Amino acid sequence: MEQKLLETIEDEGSIRTDRLRKKLRLEAKENNSKFHRSLSNLESYAMIVGVEDPLPERHLHANVWQTWNTRVGEGMGRSGLSYNEALAKLLEKTIEACVLAREDQIRKWFRWSDDTETAEKDLLKSERIMKAGPFLLTSRILRS
Repeated sequence: MEQKLLETIEDEGSIRTDRLRKKLRLEAKENNSKFHRSLSNLESYAMIVGVEDPLPERHLHANVWQTWNTRVGEGMGRSGLSYNEALAKLLEKTIEACVLAREDQIRKWFRWSDDTETAEKDLLKSERIMKAGPFLLTSRILRS
């Protein structure tokens, strides 16, 4: 079922749930749980992305399904960031969103604490984040 769903979504580029069911002839109630479980499986593996239809018909609330690549394109995959650079960027943007964060709390945000500590040291060294007592803060504060 997952293979059929994925192939159809790829072929269509973008398809609403009800139209997907109709195209695959899965409208019968006995197909409900299998159909939705298969969609959920594909979504959990980030193979497809579902977003609520911005222009629904009547009172129909249905997702529009696309493959991950169709929805987000190539993303950062081609930017050449290493794992450590990507982690540092994630940490920097997280602190930027918080503006001010207790350093000891950051270890609770991410499971990969050893790698996060290395990224934190690199960000401090490059002055992309700053330290004030027990807090880390975005360097944008100083530029304001």
